[in-house]
Amino acid sequence: MNDKLLTKFILSFLIEKEDYLSLSQEQQTIVYETCKTIMTAIYNAIKYDNVFPVIMCGDVEAFKVIKKSIDSVSEYLPSVDKIKIHLIH
Repeated sequence: MNDKLLTKFILSFLIEKEDYLSLSQEQQTIVYETCKTIMTAIYNAIKYDNVFPVIMCGDVEAFKVIKKSIDSVSEYLPSVDKIKIHLIH
C-alpha cells in the first residue's frame, strides 16, 4: 500500500469535516491514526485471503466507532468480515 496516497486520501476526506477541524491538534492526530488503522485493516483483508486483521481498542468509545465503521462497509466489501476488533484494558 502506498502510504503517501493513503495519507492524502484520508486527509482530503477529513479536511472537509467541520467536526474534525474543530478538534485540537492532538485529537486530530488520534482521528487520523484511527482512520489509517481502519483503512489498512480493510486493505489487508481484501488483498490477502489468509490475513485476518485484528484492531485493538483501548476504550469502549473507540471500539464502538471502529465497529460501526467496519460494519458500514461490510455490505459493499464482504472481506471486511474477517476484521476482528477487540477491547483491551
